[in-house]
Amino acid sequence: MRKKPKIGIAGGLLTANEEILAGAFRTYVNHNYVRALEKAGAVPVLLPVLADPDDLPAQLEGLDGLLVPGGADIDPVFYGEQPRPRLGATCPASDRCTLALIADADAAGLPILGICRGAQAINVAFGGTLYQDQESEIPGCLKHVQQSARQQPSHAVTLAKGSFLARIFGAAAQVNSFHHQSVKQLAPGFAVTARADDGVVEGIERCGAQKNFVCGVQFHPEMMAEADCVPMQTLFDRFVSLCAGEGGH
Repeated sequence: MRKKPKIGIAGGLLTANEEILAGAFRTYVNHNYVRALEKAGAVPVLLPVLADPDDLPAQLEGLDGLLVPGGADIDPVFYGEQPRPRLGATCPASDRCTLALIADADAAGLPILGICRGAQAINVAFGGTLYQDQESEIPGCLKHVQQSARQQPSHAVTLAKGSFLARIFGAAAQVNSFHHQSVKQLAPGFAVTARADDGVVEGIERCGAQKNFVCGVQFHPEMMAEADCVPMQTLFDRFVSLCAGEGGH
């Protein structure tokens, strides 16, 4: 029986609102990420936010990959900007841990997949910047925070020929959308491999076959995979295969 790869999921901090626990922090990850990785044949491991970044390499020991999920806005201090009026809630402690975790996972040669905030965090971790609020900063911006069901696609994206994402989705795909931030200045060494019709970056991948796999998508495949969308589950399947050392990307 093939040994299942163990994939760490970067946890976030959530403030409890129940009366007896109001104000307490919880480590959390939405469970649909766990289900998508399990269906793909992996063993998911929750990685809590740590105060000491020196402990992060030990947290990654024994893992075969890293998934960086969605979450709150990233504090612009981490990419050298001041906050704009439409910046949402941030959690610098979580940001600091997530960015360091990405760097340590990369140094350890682990494949990395980022989703929504996770894609943005990858871009920032490798030297890029973000639109703090794309609707007010990008002329002609589409609606990227859908009000329809989470598993329902809301707009199209175009995929770059020959990219990892295009090998899964083809030349174009319909995706869901729950974000008001996105990649602004692309990190060095990365390519944009998916865009919406308004130009908003929906997918990035690290260039160079000699590097370990790093990819981010701005949409939420875990939500659509939960509703049995085959291409979205295939994204997790391919990521898990890479983590298991099965073929190049």
